[in-house]
Amino acid sequence: MAGHGAQAASFVEEAGTAPLPLRWVEELINTHSLVYRVDLLRTPDDLLDWLRARDLVPAGANCAPTEFDQVIRAREGLRALVAANNAAAAPAPVRLADDTPDGVVTQMRDELADIARAAPLVLDVASTPPRLVPLAPATVGGAVAALLGMVAESVASGTWSRLKVCRKPGCRWAYYDHSRNRARTWCSMETCGNQAKAHAFRQRRTVG
Repeated sequence: MAGHGAQAASFVEEAGTAPLPLRWVEELINTHSLVYRVDLLRTPDDLLDWLRARDLVPAGANCAPTEFDQVIRAREGLRALVAANNAAAAPAPVRLADDTPDGVVTQMRDELADIARAAPLVLDVASTPPRLVPLAPATVGGAVAALLGMVAESVASGTWSRLKVCRKPGCRWAYYDHSRNRARTWCSMETCGNQAKAHAFRQRRTVG
């Protein structure tokens, strides 16, 4: 999250992050900052470091180029999946003045569905409580399965609908909505929220 700079810091002050283990899904999405065009996962080694830091793969794990590509596709699929939790969709058209895309590619949900079908999970009845775990742990593919299991766990616990992405096109930073009525729209009101309101005000004046 460090690459998102002041915007990330502002969000943390306002709302905090998702509870574990859903936080790992939030953090995976946010390894790619659309605003600053920073990607923390540029190489397979970057990915392994990220996964090791969260105990999702052991120290000796390897990452093939195809596995790296799978994680990047899963990340953007999760961004699109989380966008469905927002109360309101981003306004259309969703392309900015400098031709920066919206950031949510809805087709990536189909990619994520394909990945999920190939990432089997099993029920570990030895744990308390029983939980879904990857069939092939200690691998990058197993880490992907574990992250998808976290989504399922979050849905079951009722926290999933609180994980959202910023409504502002070109931002789409993932954040956890801690508000009582679950009505947060922006990752940060001080940045994206105020910018969107100012833009809407200018648009109304132009039309008027």
